[in-house]
Amino acid sequence: MNARKASALALILLLTVAALPSVTGAQEVDLEQILGFHFPSGLVASPAGERIAWLGNEEGRRNVWGAEAPAWEARRLTDYLDDDGQELGALEFLPDGERLIYLRGGAANRDGELPNPLSVPEGVSCDLWMVSWNGDDPVRIAGPVSPRISPVEDQIVWTAAGRCMLLDLLPHRSARSSEGASGAVTVRVRSRRVPPPPPPRGAGGRQDPVFLDWEEPPLLEPKILFQVRSGLSDLQWSPDGSMLAFSSARDGRAILGVWNLEREELSWLTNTVDRDTSPRWSPDGSRLAFLRRPVDHRGFAICVVDVGSAETTELWRSPGDGTGYYPGSVSGSYGLMYGDGHIVFAGEWSGWNHLYVIPDGGGEVRELTPGDGIVENASLSPDGASIIVSHNTRSIDYRQLSRIRLADGHTLEIEASEVIAWNPVAVRNREWLAYIRSDALEPASVYIRERDEAAGVRVSPLPEGYPLNHLVKPEQVIFEAADGVIVHGQLFLPEGLRRRDRLPAVIFMHGGSRRQMLLGWHNRGYYHNAYGFNQYLASRGYAVLSVNYRSGIGYGVDFREPDAYGYQGASEYQDIVAAGHFLQEHGNVDPDRIGLWGGSYGGYLTALGLARDSDLFKAGVDLHGVHNWADQLEWWGRGESAGISQSVRDSMMQVAFESSPVADMDSWRSPVLIVHGDDDRNVPFEASIDLVRRLRAKRDVIFEELYFVDDVHGFLLHGNWLEVYRRAADFFDRYLKEGADRDH
Repeated sequence: MNARKASALALILLLTVAALPSVTGAQEVDLEQILGFHFPSGLVASPAGERIAWLGNEEGRRNVWGAEAPAWEARRLTDYLDDDGQELGALEFLPDGERLIYLRGGAANRDGELPNPLSVPEGVSCDLWMVSWNGDDPVRIAGPVSPRISPVEDQIVWTAAGRCMLLDLLPHRSARSSEGASGAVTVRVRSRRVPPPPPPRGAGGRQDPVFLDWEEPPLLEPKILFQVRSGLSDLQWSPDGSMLAFSSARDGRAILGVWNLEREELSWLTNTVDRDTSPRWSPDGSRLAFLRRPVDHRGFAICVVDVGSAETTELWRSPGDGTGYYPGSVSGSYGLMYGDGHIVFAGEWSGWNHLYVIPDGGGEVRELTPGDGIVENASLSPDGASIIVSHNTRSIDYRQLSRIRLADGHTLEIEASEVIAWNPVAVRNREWLAYIRSDALEPASVYIRERDEAAGVRVSPLPEGYPLNHLVKPEQVIFEAADGVIVHGQLFLPEGLRRRDRLPAVIFMHGGSRRQMLLGWHNRGYYHNAYGFNQYLASRGYAVLSVNYRSGIGYGVDFREPDAYGYQGASEYQDIVAAGHFLQEHGNVDPDRIGLWGGSYGGYLTALGLARDSDLFKAGVDLHGVHNWADQLEWWGRGESAGISQSVRDSMMQVAFESSPVADMDSWRSPVLIVHGDDDRNVPFEASIDLVRRLRAKRDVIFEELYFVDDVHGFLLHGNWLEVYRRAADFFDRYLKEGADRDH
């Protein structure tokens, strides 16, 4: 055999091996099985004690779930049996613990259209419903409102166009939506096109989403409690239910008011040029703590106002050097909290988002959560003496859970191992704590534990036969970008990897960008799915590197607020290039078969990588990504900011364009799969239209398209997620496995 034939045969053998799965021990996991988890969210505890409830999403079937002591056996309280794309939210118990309210349906887009991913011709609605603990059919009680429940009465309030509305729920105590009964009260009945009631419990049939003409369940006419001239927000019931505090934004300032329900009297408690927000009642209802943003201070102040005399006392003021702004909007489901004799608030002047406490009579401010890490969510114990915190100060790529006593800062670690724990809720009357937990293998589940127990007990169901044993535990990797920034990632490698194996690899980038991927199943539904897909790719013989690039949370303020990122210069793209080089140097990765995938901001970075570095990144899957920052800024309205001169605006838009994938179309050669829903409320569908127009004009780039009619940014239909991931896996197989020898 001559040398030329030998070389040709060797090349054929090499290409054949490259196209085959290279990991002998890897076992592919079925995609539907791996995404068949029960994802819980919105965990709440009954004010009456010993009951919890949450919103469970099982393959798009969204329902209210509950469990109670002592067995803590999970059961469905509603019967929405289809993958219909109708979200649930705002779950809360009523004071007696016998009923819960929740919203069903999504928020409207800019044109007032509600999410309707099944394209139901008659349209859909967003409504407030009530369901009983004993399993009666849900009752529709109001439209799309954001309710606040009285702590003592069966009443809810909400705001609407400067009005405070009140609805008494007592007449609905025995109502049944399917029967139209209203008990012993007279109620007003209207007729319009609304969704039919759910089928009877146990029927097991399909709940038809089509809207029909029928009479609504009994509705009481809400009462207008009071109206103010300007804004009305942050309604807060007093502990005894006799008063409502609120903030009213007006003419560049905000003031606090209180409505006395018994006297039907409005009182203004503050009246300055500053911005007073976030009123929180003291346990005895005599005072309100609040945040003040003074007009002459680059920060905030913690203040207390006496409800009887309207006398305000400033307890403490944050640093005025620009580091003392209140960080609640960037990382956390918590805000100002008024405990038993103490006020808890957040601050970032240390470089990390931490919680602090000050006595409500004034005194020393103490840090509750020291260390290098952030607080992501927190809740007060029922007695107000302690706070339960989800944070990463013990291990930065997980989420720990701790109980901290306000009086002296004594800390009890509840979940401190390699887990992700969040949404802590203390249960009254007993020493129970409920929370949601996941780890590298087990998807999110509701857990319950007593104070003295060494470990919690899973409450929400894990599907029978879930493939825990076929998942891999990602490893923490840390590498350095070209400018010295340290970057964390999670590396998924298939089981059974041999030293000689050379795998195709994929880099995943989260959206946001105010997000952090973790070393386990994520605490947000969108990224719970993404973690599952990364596991799926690993089971198919890919190395997957999930990158926490700069501008994300979890690693401090400096990492979250870097210079020249996003539309100001795309500095975070250096982290993606560094991830590519990290994989190229990994002994089990084929350096010529590295791809990208991500959604939203991750879609932007996917497209940017393909446009700027097709030699490094050979294929990509771009989910609803930003492709032209200048267009996105216009869509957000930032291109018309008051006080910006035309020359400054033009310069900003030029930098935004140069930070975008469309600025580097000439060097784009790698194949791309473009995915988008045409009712996207975060990134306009026009972003993908513009990219496709430019790719068509190039004629030398392979691109494929997958669009969803009437679905939104975070696809509401589980079936759509399955289709996205199937198409993405097939795309990578063709261009990173079978297509390794193609000249892009």
